[in-house]
Amino acid sequence: MAAVEHPPRHLQAAESDVLHKLLSVQFPGAEQLRQQLPQTRVVGRWGSDSPSVDLEVVEPFSRAEISDGVIPATGAVKDSSGELIGELLLWVSEGSLSALEYSWYTDEAPVVLPDPHDVTVAVRH
Repeated sequence: MAAVEHPPRHLQAAESDVLHKLLSVQFPGAEQLRQQLPQTRVVGRWGSDSPSVDLEVVEPFSRAEISDGVIPATGAVKDSSGELIGELLLWVSEGSLSALEYSWYTDEAPVVLPDPHDVTVAVRH
């Protein structure tokens, strides 16, 4: 899927809500990543209809002491019947938020982020 770049913009409510949900659990670096949210901007989408986005944190901010890659917490997304339909992954690069990915397990790709109430966050140990 080709990335769609655009000028940096503030987080939309759905993006902010999902990011807050993913960072609501405790793991090393979570507090610094939460502090980055007000300065986080969307700088690209993973496709024209994709809810997955590339992120950039505007300086100055405190970098999290966390390895590059996916944070050690994932958000399981379930539909109204309780069936697992996808997961949310939050990516970090050089101690700052770098992408929000919504991967799906259904035949049709989602075009919007899930309601945070449909997301269960678990920390991987």
